[in-house]
Amino acid sequence: MADTPRIKLFVIHGWGGSYLEAAARVTDLLDVPSYWHSGAFLVPRRQSGLLRHLLNEPADDRYVTALRKLILSRFIKSPPAPRSVVKDLDNYGRFAEERLRTDFPKFGLPYGPNARWLRASQLQTEAEQELQPVLDVLHRLQEEAKDSDGELTEAAVRERLETLSAEAGIGNLLPLLENLREMHETGGDLDTVASAVMYAHHFSREAQRAGQPFRYGREYLFVFINYHEPMKDFARFAPADYYMADLPIQAFPELEDDVRYLHDKDVRTIRFEDHHPYQPERRDNLEKLIEEGKLEFYALSGPEQGAEQAEEDQRSAAEMIYENLIEGTEDDTPAAKRLRVAAHGEDFVHDRTPLGVLLTDLIKGGVCKVELGQILLEAMAEDDAMQRLEKRDWAQLPAVWQEDIQTTAETLRENTYELVLSDGKTKIVSALAAHSDPGKPKLPTGKAVEFFAQNFPDAQYVFYCWGSSLMVARRLDHADTTLNLGSLMPAIGSPSDGGHAGAAVCRPEANPRYPKRLLGRVSASGFGHFNRYLATRLGENGYPVKTVRNISVPPPSVWSKGSQRLTIILIGAIALGLALVALFPSYRPERMAESNVDFFPHLDADMEAPVDRGDDLRVDDLERIL
Repeated sequence: MADTPRIKLFVIHGWGGSYLEAAARVTDLLDVPSYWHSGAFLVPRRQSGLLRHLLNEPADDRYVTALRKLILSRFIKSPPAPRSVVKDLDNYGRFAEERLRTDFPKFGLPYGPNARWLRASQLQTEAEQELQPVLDVLHRLQEEAKDSDGELTEAAVRERLETLSAEAGIGNLLPLLENLREMHETGGDLDTVASAVMYAHHFSREAQRAGQPFRYGREYLFVFINYHEPMKDFARFAPADYYMADLPIQAFPELEDDVRYLHDKDVRTIRFEDHHPYQPERRDNLEKLIEEGKLEFYALSGPEQGAEQAEEDQRSAAEMIYENLIEGTEDDTPAAKRLRVAAHGEDFVHDRTPLGVLLTDLIKGGVCKVELGQILLEAMAEDDAMQRLEKRDWAQLPAVWQEDIQTTAETLRENTYELVLSDGKTKIVSALAAHSDPGKPKLPTGKAVEFFAQNFPDAQYVFYCWGSSLMVARRLDHADTTLNLGSLMPAIGSPSDGGHAGAAVCRPEANPRYPKRLLGRVSASGFGHFNRYLATRLGENGYPVKTVRNISVPPPSVWSKGSQRLTIILIGAIALGLALVALFPSYRPERMAESNVDFFPHLDADMEAPVDRGDDLRVDDLERIL
């Protein structure tokens, strides 16, 4: 029996997926782990994002409604959360039970345990019946993909999905899967996508020279991991070879143990190349893995944690792969050079190219990173990436998105503070992330940072906060080096946080000194307290803060907009009333009083005189009143 061929895994930072993975999320929806704890249902954070999107999806689609029934049936069958889950709540998404009752009253979520189980079974049965035609098509798509020897590119799967949908007579399922796929797209930048493409380019040319196939889904895959996630999940691809770049070693505290675990599961870590700042002891961890034979190659081009790096020494991860594997070889095509330059310009925000700007906008806008990587790889032969993006109808998307997010961007001013350091010159804009309403365009982090750079030209830095769970820090004035964000973020968050000197992230609530009981997860009402807390953390790390000032612009009041209309209506009503009184005698008070007699004949004119209601009230008085 021949050995199972090893598949190459090229890692992309963030979350994303393919049509086939979106199909699997539908067919495996009831297998998502779910637990009940303190009035809420808990789901692992990676799956919770998709479920939250589905529950909030504004589209009136029968299949989305059926999927919601499946989700809620899974929720109300949830067992109590075990101790291991309760101790790890930060890695679980929370769905408040009462909120679900309010949002889905027609689903009839009961309180009693027996009724809950019965209703869950009913919802599941209803959903499966409504989704059966969809599930049949998706199962067939999955089976064909498993048995096929062809390349499983997004273009090929999209074409097959349209054909199967038509044969089933249920309409095109492509919009549903695209919606599900888009819901899972988050994180990542051009450098991480370009790095994966550089690896794929090198090995595709190598396979071509050897006369061997190099097909997506067969010989290689783009896979995803987010900061602070364990890498152990990649064991499901075994046997496999694993290539990772543009992943800050500081953001993966268990990297050493994960690499050993994967090696034992027949997933070999071949290369690790990164350009982020690092701590010397983490480099020692990589050396140890090399000695043990668990890692074949690593390269770090960034500075040690806390140090600045000269501009001429800066390398993006895609550049590192280009220089280490491609430069000066047969693989050194014009397209590879172009992608290298684009990745450098986007990662360090200078000398940006049209291709780089477009690719960044597409990634931040949420296009499928798997398909984008496939398009860039296909463009390596003819250097025609722009033409391919235009053919895919993606080239014009950023302009459309830019129009859509103008109103959303203005909400960034609603919860904004200014922190001025004691030198009186260095200013930090701190803002609470804008949450788009269901059905409205999302505001990518990159666009939010652009908004602050354009609207706060005197600020040197921005802290963009998703409550206390995540804070993205960016240097707006690249000539200013007062703050080294790469070393500051771990001090505000945890040692596993960090990034570049000019761009880094942290989780403030992960800091052991974070006052969770006082500040909690942080919303608009507590954002001022949160910024005063940030000021103390800055001061403790050598950056004393002189002032913390609320510079928020309150949102337009719904009442203030409506009151103008009400005032106009009121004025019109008064004017109409005065006109009626002046022009039509029948509307004057005395005539109206006389007319009352016609409607209320039991009222006499002498009723205007007060009636004695004392103890000597007579019977005839009562008769007159009644």
